[in-house]
Amino acid sequence: MLLVKVAPMSAIRSLSWSAAMRDIERDRGQFRPGERAAIARANAFAKMAADRARTGAPLVVGGQYDRRAIMAAAIKAAQARRAVSGEAWGVCLSAALKGVWQVAKAARLAKAH
Repeated sequence: MLLVKVAPMSAIRSLSWSAAMRDIERDRGQFRPGERAAIARANAFAKMAADRARTGAPLVVGGQYDRRAIMAAAIKAAQARRAVSGEAWGVCLSAALKGVWQVAKAARLAKAH
């Protein structure tokens, strides 16, 4: 004989999708007007600068990183980002160096294979 336990009606919960979606929206990070656009522009300039770094002086010579070329490309990228976003120089240079080093590592890996 199989017994099935039935939950009382008070154990059933309903879900309001509109309230749940409002809670999700409230939990997300809040941005000031124009802040998202500024972040997108800064990221676009960092990507363009990294693309220019690929076509400029080679970042990898003989399997070794050319640190002078990497720094020059990062400075150009940081200047472009700062002109658009107005962020502090350290923030711009940090982001640019991260991007250019990623390009250099990819270039070194591509030359190795």
